[in-house]
Amino acid sequence: YTLGASISKALLRSPAGYFAGSLGIPTVVCGPGSITQAHKPDEFVRLAQLEACDRFLKRVGAFCCARQLP
Repeated sequence: YTLGASISKALLRSPAGYFAGSLGIPTVVCGPGSITQAHKPDEFVRLAQLEACDRFLKRVGAFCCARQLP
């Protein structure tokens, strides 16, 4: 989550629906870039977006490792 960014739902193709629906595993799909640029001709992700995603995933990992999960 980036300051000023929004959180929303989107209809995407991923195995998240299987994990959440069939297996009951809480699931989040996230990644760098904008969905408005994804899966189209000439799609791209800016280096700054990759770097921001890397920082975010490191924070998520640190948060998960710092707390005791069930």
